[in-house]
Amino acid sequence: MERYPDVSIGVIVAKGMNNFGKNPEIKQMLLDAQESARKTIDAAKITEHPTIAKWRGIYSDFGSKPRDYRCSIEALIRSVLNGREIRHINKLVDLYNFISLKYFMPVGGEDLDKIEGDIFFKYAEGDEVFVPLGTQKPENAYRGEIIYCDSQGNVLCRRWNWRESDTTKMTEETKNTIIVLEGFDENVEAAARELSGMIEKFCGVATQTFIINKNNTEIEF
Repeated sequence: MERYPDVSIGVIVAKGMNNFGKNPEIKQMLLDAQESARKTIDAAKITEHPTIAKWRGIYSDFGSKPRDYRCSIEALIRSVLNGREIRHINKLVDLYNFISLKYFMPVGGEDLDKIEGDIFFKYAEGDEVFVPLGTQKPENAYRGEIIYCDSQGNVLCRRWNWRESDTTKMTEETKNTIIVLEGFDENVEAAARELSGMIEKFCGVATQTFIINKNNTEIEF
């Protein structure tokens, strides 16, 4: 966080949730958020958007070309603006995709029961193992890129918020989860509060919410 002092990371922890099934209210919220994005964002000028420009600057700073590796919110927005509807994954993923679109920020999550030990946000050494979402083929993170990983060196997300792991992905069977929201202002806290409330409402579980920033770099839960 010392290198990027204006970044705030919201963290939501939910244990014992019910993530099964579809919900028509969530579906409509996600459809509305996509329509709103199409009406308010100019596809031709997306790289000029202040949030996208900041993330592109960060990616360039730690050595990942933003033209080749897009932060999750840029990838999500581009998909929506290209006319592709965000498909249903499960209730929790649908909810955080809604929040990501509404607040224009990267949001992702992992199944806590598939994580070994503690979670670290750090520069990769280059020997950490990553299984990209949608594949079963392991690879290594590049030395110097920013990653989330566990105590065993399993990468949860590469290039800060570029690609999540298939190993720790959330499914309907997920009961315990950690959600991460990343941004540059007070909207991170507002987004985390809203998402926490929706998880409690739609997944029937109490949540814990934390904010990580330059003044608070560690949490326990």
